[in-house]
Amino acid sequence: MNFFNWFKQDPKKLFLEFSPKGSEWRVVTWNFDLNDMAHRRWIVEVHGEKSKIIQWERQKGDRLIFQEGKKQVYSGNVPQGDQVLLPMMNLALHATLKHGLDSNTDFMLTPVTGATTQDFQDETRSLEWIKASFGTLTRALDNMKGKNDQILTAACFSGIAPESGERVLRVIAFNLDIFYYMREDNSLQIVVFNDKNTGHGESKTPTFHQIIKVTKPQFYDEIIKLLHRIANAGEIG
Repeated sequence: MNFFNWFKQDPKKLFLEFSPKGSEWRVVTWNFDLNDMAHRRWIVEVHGEKSKIIQWERQKGDRLIFQEGKKQVYSGNVPQGDQVLLPMMNLALHATLKHGLDSNTDFMLTPVTGATTQDFQDETRSLEWIKASFGTLTRALDNMKGKNDQILTAACFSGIAPESGERVLRVIAFNLDIFYYMREDNSLQIVVFNDKNTGHGESKTPTFHQIIKVTKPQFYDEIIKLLHRIANAGEIG
Protein backbone atom coordinates (compact mmCIF):
# COMPACT_ATOMS: atom_id res chain seq x y z
CA MET A 1 0.00 0.00 0.00
CA ASN A 2 1.21 3.49 -0.87
CA PHE A 3 2.20 5.42 2.27
CA PHE A 4 0.02 8.41 1.34
CA ASN A 5 -3.09 6.22 0.95
CA TRP A 6 -3.05 5.60 4.71
CA PHE A 7 -4.26 9.16 5.20
CA LYS A 8 -6.73 9.31 2.32
CA GLN A 9 -10.41 9.63 3.25
CA ASP A 10 -12.86 6.86 2.37
CA PRO A 11 -15.48 8.31 -0.06
CA LYS A 12 -18.14 5.90 1.25
CA LYS A 13 -17.61 7.29 4.76
CA LEU A 14 -17.82 10.85 3.43
CA PHE A 15 -21.13 10.05 1.74
CA LEU A 16 -22.50 8.59 4.96
CA GLU A 17 -21.48 11.74 6.83
CA PHE A 18 -23.15 14.01 4.28
CA SER A 19 -26.55 15.44 5.19
CA PRO A 20 -28.55 18.51 4.08
CA LYS A 21 -30.12 18.81 7.56
CA GLY A 22 -29.23 22.05 9.28
CA SER A 23 -28.19 23.74 6.03
CA GLU A 24 -29.48 27.20 5.14
CA TRP A 25 -28.62 27.16 1.43
CA ARG A 26 -28.61 24.19 -0.93
CA VAL A 27 -27.54 23.87 -4.56
CA VAL A 28 -27.93 20.95 -6.95
CA THR A 29 -26.72 21.24 -10.54
CA TRP A 30 -26.70 18.96 -13.54
CA ASN A 31 -24.06 19.78 -16.20
CA PHE A 32 -24.44 23.47 -15.37
CA ASP A 33 -21.98 26.11 -16.65
CA LEU A 34 -19.71 23.63 -18.41
CA ASN A 35 -16.80 25.04 -20.41
CA ASP A 36 -16.52 21.86 -22.47
CA MET A 37 -19.80 20.22 -23.48
CA ALA A 38 -17.97 16.91 -23.91
CA HIS A 39 -17.66 16.76 -20.13
CA ARG A 40 -20.40 15.97 -17.62
CA ARG A 41 -20.69 17.22 -14.05
CA TRP A 42 -23.11 16.76 -11.15
CA ILE A 43 -22.71 18.93 -8.04
CA VAL A 44 -24.52 18.99 -4.71
CA GLU A 45 -23.82 21.71 -2.14
CA VAL A 46 -25.09 22.34 1.38
CA HIS A 47 -24.12 25.54 3.18
CA GLY A 48 -24.69 26.34 6.83
CA GLU A 49 -22.50 26.21 9.90
CA LYS A 50 -20.47 23.74 7.86
CA SER A 51 -20.37 23.80 4.06
CA LYS A 52 -19.95 20.62 2.05
CA ILE A 53 -19.72 20.12 -1.70
CA ILE A 54 -19.70 16.87 -3.65
CA GLN A 55 -18.75 16.92 -7.31
CA TRP A 56 -19.02 14.00 -9.72
CA GLU A 57 -17.20 14.56 -13.01
CA ARG A 58 -17.35 12.46 -16.14
CA GLN A 59 -14.81 12.83 -18.90
CA LYS A 60 -12.97 9.72 -20.07
CA GLY A 61 -13.85 8.17 -16.74
CA ASP A 62 -15.63 9.19 -13.54
CA ARG A 63 -14.02 11.26 -10.82
CA LEU A 64 -15.33 12.17 -7.37
CA ILE A 65 -14.39 15.26 -5.32
CA PHE A 66 -15.41 16.19 -1.76
CA GLN A 67 -14.92 19.64 -0.31
CA GLU A 68 -15.55 20.88 3.24
CA GLY A 69 -15.42 24.63 3.65
CA LYS A 70 -12.65 25.78 1.34
CA LYS A 71 -10.67 22.57 1.79
CA GLN A 72 -10.72 19.64 -0.61
CA VAL A 73 -10.83 16.52 1.56
CA TYR A 74 -11.00 13.88 -1.17
CA SER A 75 -10.36 13.54 -4.88
CA GLY A 76 -10.18 10.24 -6.69
CA ASN A 77 -11.21 8.22 -9.70
CA VAL A 78 -14.32 6.08 -9.45
CA PRO A 79 -13.57 2.42 -10.26
CA GLN A 80 -15.02 1.24 -13.56
CA GLY A 81 -18.21 -0.73 -12.99
CA ASP A 82 -18.72 0.85 -9.56
CA GLN A 83 -22.01 -0.20 -7.92
CA VAL A 84 -21.58 1.63 -4.60
CA LEU A 85 -20.46 5.23 -5.02
CA LEU A 86 -22.75 6.05 -7.96
CA PRO A 87 -25.98 5.16 -6.08
CA MET A 88 -24.69 7.07 -3.05
CA MET A 89 -24.16 10.17 -5.21
CA ASN A 90 -27.65 9.90 -6.70
CA LEU A 91 -29.03 9.54 -3.18
CA ALA A 92 -27.19 12.69 -2.05
CA LEU A 93 -28.69 14.61 -4.98
CA HIS A 94 -32.23 13.40 -4.27
CA ALA A 95 -31.95 13.86 -0.49
CA THR A 96 -30.76 17.45 -0.85
CA LEU A 97 -33.62 18.31 -3.21
CA LYS A 98 -36.17 16.66 -0.92
CA HIS A 99 -34.90 18.46 2.17
CA GLY A 100 -35.13 21.79 0.37
CA LEU A 101 -38.71 21.10 -0.68
CA ASP A 102 -39.79 19.75 2.71
CA SER A 103 -38.41 22.81 4.50
CA ASN A 104 -41.07 24.98 2.82
CA THR A 105 -44.09 22.81 3.71
CA ASP A 106 -45.17 24.80 6.77
CA PHE A 107 -44.91 28.05 4.86
CA MET A 108 -47.10 26.75 2.05
CA LEU A 109 -49.78 25.73 4.53
CA THR A 110 -49.77 29.02 6.46
CA PRO A 111 -52.71 31.23 5.41
CA VAL A 112 -52.22 34.82 4.26
CA THR A 113 -54.35 37.44 5.97
CA GLY A 114 -56.44 39.76 3.83
CA ALA A 115 -56.80 37.42 0.84
CA THR A 116 -59.80 38.25 -1.36
CA THR A 117 -62.05 36.59 -3.93
CA GLN A 118 -60.21 38.57 -6.61
CA ASP A 119 -56.92 37.05 -5.43
CA PHE A 120 -58.41 33.59 -5.87
CA GLN A 121 -59.64 34.38 -9.38
CA ASP A 122 -56.28 35.84 -10.42
CA GLU A 123 -54.44 32.85 -8.98
CA THR A 124 -56.70 30.38 -10.78
CA ARG A 125 -55.76 31.92 -14.13
CA SER A 126 -52.08 32.04 -13.17
CA LEU A 127 -52.08 28.39 -12.13
CA GLU A 128 -53.16 27.41 -15.64
CA TRP A 129 -50.16 29.30 -17.05
CA ILE A 130 -47.80 27.57 -14.62
CA LYS A 131 -49.25 24.13 -15.45
CA ALA A 132 -48.89 24.72 -19.18
CA SER A 133 -45.34 26.07 -18.92
CA PHE A 134 -44.11 23.38 -16.55
CA GLY A 135 -45.88 20.80 -18.71
CA THR A 136 -43.79 21.93 -21.68
CA LEU A 137 -40.63 21.34 -19.64
CA THR A 138 -41.88 17.93 -18.54
CA ARG A 139 -42.52 16.87 -22.13
CA ALA A 140 -39.03 18.04 -23.09
CA LEU A 141 -37.60 15.93 -20.26
CA ASP A 142 -39.59 12.91 -21.42
CA ASN A 143 -38.31 13.39 -24.97
CA MET A 144 -34.73 13.08 -23.72
CA LYS A 145 -35.18 9.44 -22.70
CA GLY A 146 -32.97 7.12 -24.72
CA LYS A 147 -31.31 9.98 -26.61
CA ASN A 148 -27.66 10.08 -25.63
CA ASP A 149 -27.04 13.22 -27.67
CA GLN A 150 -29.43 15.23 -25.48
CA ILE A 151 -27.95 16.12 -22.09
CA LEU A 152 -29.84 17.70 -19.20
CA THR A 153 -28.57 21.08 -18.06
CA ALA A 154 -30.41 22.32 -14.97
CA ALA A 155 -30.00 23.75 -11.48
CA CYS A 156 -31.92 24.06 -8.23
CA PHE A 157 -31.17 26.57 -5.47
CA SER A 158 -33.11 26.51 -2.21
CA GLY A 159 -33.05 28.20 1.17
CA ILE A 160 -31.74 31.60 2.26
CA ALA A 161 -29.89 33.17 -0.67
CA PRO A 162 -26.42 34.27 0.54
CA GLU A 163 -26.40 37.42 -1.60
CA SER A 164 -29.85 38.82 -0.76
CA GLY A 165 -30.97 37.02 2.41
CA GLU A 166 -34.25 36.15 0.67
CA ARG A 167 -35.90 32.78 1.16
CA VAL A 168 -36.26 31.30 -2.29
CA LEU A 169 -36.63 28.17 -4.35
CA ARG A 170 -35.07 28.71 -7.78
CA VAL A 171 -35.16 26.19 -10.61
CA ILE A 172 -33.39 26.60 -13.94
CA ALA A 173 -34.34 24.14 -16.68
CA PHE A 174 -34.13 24.55 -20.44
CA ASN A 175 -35.12 28.17 -21.20
CA LEU A 176 -37.00 28.92 -17.97
CA ASP A 177 -35.57 30.50 -14.82
CA ILE A 178 -38.18 30.05 -12.07
CA PHE A 179 -38.20 31.84 -8.70
CA TYR A 180 -40.51 30.99 -5.79
CA TYR A 181 -39.96 33.65 -3.10
CA MET A 182 -41.31 33.01 0.42
CA ARG A 183 -42.21 36.47 1.72
CA GLU A 184 -42.45 37.64 5.35
CA ASP A 185 -46.20 38.26 5.02
CA ASN A 186 -46.54 34.54 4.12
CA SER A 187 -47.37 35.31 0.49
CA LEU A 188 -45.64 33.37 -2.28
CA GLN A 189 -44.15 35.53 -5.02
CA ILE A 190 -43.52 33.67 -8.28
CA VAL A 191 -41.33 35.20 -10.98
CA VAL A 192 -40.46 33.36 -14.20
CA PHE A 193 -37.95 34.50 -16.80
CA ASN A 194 -37.65 33.09 -20.31
CA ASP A 195 -33.95 33.07 -21.14
CA LYS A 196 -34.41 31.70 -24.65
CA ASN A 197 -31.68 33.00 -26.99
CA THR A 198 -30.06 35.02 -24.16
CA GLY A 199 -28.43 32.66 -21.65
CA HIS A 200 -29.27 31.90 -18.03
CA GLY A 201 -29.89 35.00 -15.94
CA GLU A 202 -29.66 37.38 -18.88
CA SER A 203 -33.35 38.13 -19.31
CA LYS A 204 -34.36 41.15 -17.20
CA THR A 205 -38.10 41.25 -17.88
CA PRO A 206 -40.20 38.39 -16.42
CA THR A 207 -42.69 36.56 -18.60
CA PHE A 208 -44.73 35.74 -15.49
CA HIS A 209 -45.12 37.48 -12.14
CA GLN A 210 -47.79 36.76 -9.54
CA ILE A 211 -48.28 37.10 -5.78
CA ILE A 212 -49.99 33.96 -4.44
CA LYS A 213 -52.06 34.19 -1.25
CA VAL A 214 -54.88 31.65 -1.44
CA THR A 215 -53.60 28.68 -3.44
CA LYS A 216 -49.95 28.34 -2.39
CA PRO A 217 -50.08 24.53 -2.05
CA GLN A 218 -51.34 24.08 -5.62
CA PHE A 219 -48.52 26.18 -7.05
CA TYR A 220 -46.00 24.36 -4.88
CA ASP A 221 -47.26 20.98 -6.09
CA GLU A 222 -46.41 22.01 -9.64
CA ILE A 223 -42.78 22.82 -8.92
CA ILE A 224 -42.44 19.68 -6.79
CA LYS A 225 -43.61 17.57 -9.74
CA LEU A 226 -41.26 19.40 -12.08
CA LEU A 227 -38.25 18.93 -9.80
CA HIS A 228 -39.08 15.25 -9.37
CA ARG A 229 -38.94 14.79 -13.15
CA ILE A 230 -35.71 16.77 -13.43
CA ALA A 231 -34.08 14.73 -10.65
CA ASN A 232 -35.04 11.45 -12.30
CA ALA A 233 -33.87 12.60 -15.73
CA GLY A 234 -30.62 13.88 -14.24
CA GLU A 235 -29.57 10.76 -12.35
CA ILE A 236 -26.05 9.55 -13.00
CA GLY A 237 -26.29 6.35 -14.99
